[in-house]
Amino acid sequence: MKYQAFALLLSSAALSSCVSSQEPIQGPSGQTIQETKCNGSPNACLKAAAKACKGPYQVIDSSSNAGGLVADIFPGPVTWYRMTYQCGKSDGRMPTFQFRGQSYTPPPVVVNNNTPRMTTTNCNKFGNTVSCTSY
Repeated sequence: MKYQAFALLLSSAALSSCVSSQEPIQGPSGQTIQETKCNGSPNACLKAAAKACKGPYQVIDSSSNAGGLVADIFPGPVTWYRMTYQCGKSDGRMPTFQFRGQSYTPPPVVVNNNTPRMTTTNCNKFGNTVSCTSY
């Protein structure tokens, strides 16, 4: 039972996760710029930025793209949200998370039609003549 609970917790954590950039970058204004990317919900990026800044922050850029469950290296069925921000006073502008990059196209569904077909035959007799219809 303990293993099932651990597996459920691990799989739910993998479904929605955030990754913050390890190394902050100095922006053109001299202020430190940080980046976070999350899958599952754009709100997770907002929460990650607020936690990293311990208060207000300003959104520099935001986008979203198709990716996999664990990473966004190749287009996949999971939407990833990316936000660049700097800690400090905000102008109040919210991120738009405009979609960028390739879209995910799921593989085609293959239907196996090798099942035997049932045939029904109806016959009618009229005098000495018999006529049959199969369908």
